[in-house]
Amino acid sequence: MTTSIDTATPGVATEPTPQPTLDTLDEAHLASQSRDTGEPSWMADRRQQALSTWSGQSWPDRKQDEFWRNTPFARLVDVGRPLITGADHDGDHTVELAVGVVDHLDAPAATVTIVDGDLLDVRVDQSWADQGLVVVGLRDAAAGPWAGIVSEHLGSLTTTGHGSGADEDRTISANDAAWDAGVFVYVPAELEVKAPIGIQAHVTRPGVHQPRILVKAEHHATARVVLEHVGGDLGDVERTSRVKAPAVVNEVVEVIARDSAQVDVVSVNEHGDDVAYLALQKAAVHRDATVRHLSVTLGGATVRIRPEADLVGPGASAVYSGIYFTDEGQHFDVQPYMRHLAGHTTSNVLYKGALQGDSRTVFRGNVFIHKDAKGSDTQEDNRNLILTKGARADSTPFLEIECADITAGHGSATGQIDARNLFYLQARGIERADALRLIVLGFFNEVLDRIDMPVVAARAQAAIEGEIAMTDLDRVTVSEVAPNTPD
Repeated sequence: MTTSIDTATPGVATEPTPQPTLDTLDEAHLASQSRDTGEPSWMADRRQQALSTWSGQSWPDRKQDEFWRNTPFARLVDVGRPLITGADHDGDHTVELAVGVVDHLDAPAATVTIVDGDLLDVRVDQSWADQGLVVVGLRDAAAGPWAGIVSEHLGSLTTTGHGSGADEDRTISANDAAWDAGVFVYVPAELEVKAPIGIQAHVTRPGVHQPRILVKAEHHATARVVLEHVGGDLGDVERTSRVKAPAVVNEVVEVIARDSAQVDVVSVNEHGDDVAYLALQKAAVHRDATVRHLSVTLGGATVRIRPEADLVGPGASAVYSGIYFTDEGQHFDVQPYMRHLAGHTTSNVLYKGALQGDSRTVFRGNVFIHKDAKGSDTQEDNRNLILTKGARADSTPFLEIECADITAGHGSATGQIDARNLFYLQARGIERADALRLIVLGFFNEVLDRIDMPVVAARAQAAIEGEIAMTDLDRVTVSEVAPNTPD
């Protein structure tokens, strides 16, 4: 917060202007933000529309909203923390940024760096740009030749749209109204961009960060997008309680995959333990298109991620996967939601987690099959590995089916390391510590193999090995089945 000087009375300080928070959004602030950043009038109007929706909503209540029952909103977000916007910066970005997956991508088609609400750097490989690939700031896209596409799709899957997202909660409305750094990715028809597009968002300051990503792949196009979330370790920042982190990231990602397009989205979260992260990452999948989504959640104080897909065209397919590893004090909530809205659509959901210390995970998987979605096929699975006492995993897969002539299945399992597997490895001369590491890594490989991106798999495996290295292996629990008990 800064003190302004009244030019009419030199030397006399005026009252400071309070920095807006998630709880004090108003028309004047949004209008000022739009004006200062040069947004077109239609985007400014969209923000005001979203503000109207936000004003008519309350913050999530676990007693009234089933989707928030296991993760109380008050634990995740302090609505009194100030909003972070790029306009807050004085141009000094000398802080040392974390090095992550995006920095090690092999020959990326494009890279984007976001720092505390500021779109700091956008680089697009010229060969891909010459073929029509567009990666640009969302505000620039909205005011440029892509304005029509942005206007059509921005908010189409959330509160400003008219589809299945029209009843989203207030956290999404807040991003619709007051998102800060935005990125627009556009892949024209029939262009196969197999090189990855890396977007890295850094948190170096306390407050509320609200990034916004819009991706559109036209018919028969291919895209691979890596979203990396890093930062935290904010130093001597006063925390009002053990569970409310000084930095909050409230993210919305919208992906539009037109007919026969294929889009891969990899979301890597390695925030520090003083960052709370909640995200909606949602795709609209059209006729014969495929969206594959992989979330790798390894950091953050409290995390609530919603990977969702609306299968809106016949033959559409969604393959959603994720891994998570929690340790002391962490709380991760994963809520994939597959909506089969057209016939002969398919979805496959697989999430695996490992837990140690006093930590908790929540998996709430949802599959909805519309009455007109005959011939659809879905499978939903969640597996959890409890490494030490005190950890807790809640797993609840749901199916809501409105028609016959479909194939649907779901499964959930939570348990300890199988004593027989451990005995098998140790009997072959492998030390207990190495055996445990191999079992945990093998547990996750099925998920990591779903998207062929070695740099992501290597980073995830290194992070998991780091977690295992910090584990008191004497505390690792195994199943009580005797090692020599026959199957």
